[in-house]
Amino acid sequence: MTGLLDLPAGRNRCAFVFAGGLSAVVPMPTLGALAVSAAALRNYALTLNAALADTGVYAGALVIGGLVERGDIHQLVTSNPEQFGNVGDRTLDSDEIADGAWALVRRRDRAEDTFSVLG
Repeated sequence: MTGLLDLPAGRNRCAFVFAGGLSAVVPMPTLGALAVSAAALRNYALTLNAALADTGVYAGALVIGGLVERGDIHQLVTSNPEQFGNVGDRTLDSDEIADGAWALVRRRDRAEDTFSVLG
């Protein structure tokens, strides 16, 4: 990954970024069982970020709420509108999510970023 050249030398080159669902922070009854593990993963990432703050190691969380474009699930859903409906423009750009993850690692000024079709 060429972007690593943009990071400071030394210990600041290490990072963990965990991706989870929006049900970690927004109540979604239909995703109740998944919400527990999503919330646990988010909390772990935020706690790890605080614990590692003085070590030069970064930990962060991506909270993703929506259908991610160009992924396997996106392909399945968009190829079966009769089963899943028309998602229209209610999708998330995978490049924007990747840029968000990179910004977390590079800037290290916050512990999470949220991407949601809900606004």
